[in-house]
Amino acid sequence: MIRSGRTALRVRLLGLLLAAGLGPMTGCGNHSSGPLAGGGITWTRITPAQAGPADRPDWRGDSIAFQTAAGGFVRIAASRKDGSGFAIYPAPPGANERAPRWVDSTLLVYSGDQIGTEDIWYLDLATNATRRLTNFAGGEWDPAPRPGSPGLVYIEAGDSLGGRLTLLPDTAAAPLAPVYLTPVGLKALEPSFDVAGDRICFAARGAGASSQIWTVTLSSPNPPVQLTTGGNRDRSPRFSPDGTKILFISNRGGRWGLWTVSPQGEGVALGLLTYDAPWAELRHAAWSPSGGEIVVSSDRQGERALWVLSNLSP
Repeated sequence: MIRSGRTALRVRLLGLLLAAGLGPMTGCGNHSSGPLAGGGITWTRITPAQAGPADRPDWRGDSIAFQTAAGGFVRIAASRKDGSGFAIYPAPPGANERAPRWVDSTLLVYSGDQIGTEDIWYLDLATNATRRLTNFAGGEWDPAPRPGSPGLVYIEAGDSLGGRLTLLPDTAAAPLAPVYLTPVGLKALEPSFDVAGDRICFAARGAGASSQIWTVTLSSPNPPVQLTTGGNRDRSPRFSPDGTKILFISNRGGRWGLWTVSPQGEGVALGLLTYDAPWAELRHAAWSPSGGEIVVSSDRQGERALWVLSNLSP
């Protein structure tokens, strides 16, 4: 399936992506930066006001893919880490395309409703081709590619509020054979692999409005393991590039902040990286490939935008 009207733009964007570390090259960012009060971390805004509300970032090379609301619909966008090269990719009229993740330097995976149901799609930047990956009953959300493998995980659910963590061991297989990794009663969200492609971290809804961080290991028959506890809203986990910790967002202490937890659980190591402004709400975060920086979505300036955090403490 080829999306009409995209070919010329895709070809031009792809050439620039490959030539300049994956970042699309149309437009430029609107920057503001400064250290967080009481700490040495520097927050640098990378999405301009015309980007619309920016969320769900994923970082590869020098390029950050994310979703943004444009004209009442959710679209895939990208920019370089310094905010330059901002571009919104075109989509079919009336469609929403969410939660993009880099599979490799020319391939994105995302969920979208362009045919009326929420399915997982591939977008090949080299050919402008899209491939509808899933065609199961219900909906498929939050895809996360498996490093070093054609597999991926996603959330099977009727809506975006949580469902079963599901593995596709091989996205090239026919027919696709989904494998459930969590029980029906555990409402999983926002999965992500470690760099080895063996362990998955995810959030799961708890009592009331709470959510906690969990992991599950593919090479072990053990059930999912809960890492964080309590009535907080712990969400959006990501393994660090070296696999030693899991980054997540939480409202612990009554204020949104970035936290890390050991893959072995909060009894081993639970640490605060930084708080956002008292009035702000943090959302999805992602590590830089080196682990030395983090990109996060925040409304600390009123509108929701992406910010790169640097000068992180060891």
